[in-house]
Amino acid sequence: MSLLMVSAISACGTEAPTRLAASASSTATTTTTTTTTTPPPVTVASIVDGRTVILSNGTKVLLSGLAQPGACWAAASVEFATKTLVGKAVKVAGAQLLLADGQNYAVLAVGQGVARAVAGADAAISLAEATAKQASLGFWGPSCGGLDVKPVPVVPQPQPVVPQPQPQPEPAPAPPAPAPAYYANCAAAKAAGAAPLYRGQPGYRSALDRDNDGVACE
Repeated sequence: MSLLMVSAISACGTEAPTRLAASASSTATTTTTTTTTTPPPVTVASIVDGRTVILSNGTKVLLSGLAQPGACWAAASVEFATKTLVGKAVKVAGAQLLLADGQNYAVLAVGQGVARAVAGADAAISLAEATAKQASLGFWGPSCGGLDVKPVPVVPQPQPVVPQPQPQPEPAPAPPAPAPAYYANCAAAKAAGAAPLYRGQPGYRSALDRDNDGVACE
């Protein structure tokens, strides 16, 4: 406490020292502490389809630059999105979804052949699609052939079997005609065991049938 000596002049003209006590004013300083709470990161909660996601804060995001998944590759698109996004921290920039490393998910999906770019998509998405198409990745490969709906394979119809004509067997050759029998005389006919000879029978001739009764060499 400071003491100040003040000369006071009394009514009698006597100077009397007056001691005044100066009040010391104390200044109370109040310190205010501000606590900043960092909001939890936004993550992907679920996948609607290959181009639509639901965030942990309930926001539904339809990604720009991606076409509606085709029937042939819709399942592969959802599978890739689920594996890549669900439970992962992301950043939403307009209608774009950026991964933790800053990569645009739409570019990544198109580059893997599990998403198709819409007409007029930005240059990065269009370039990723051209690269995937050239490398036959994802649905650009044999699984879909780049088509939204895989064509039904055409089953060749069996050709009717036309019966082939069976070759006809060659007719058996006719047995050779027996050589005409000729007997010089009845002794020859008997020696050949052909006697007697009847009219009309091979070897019969009227010269051997002396009585002309139709029986020779009796």
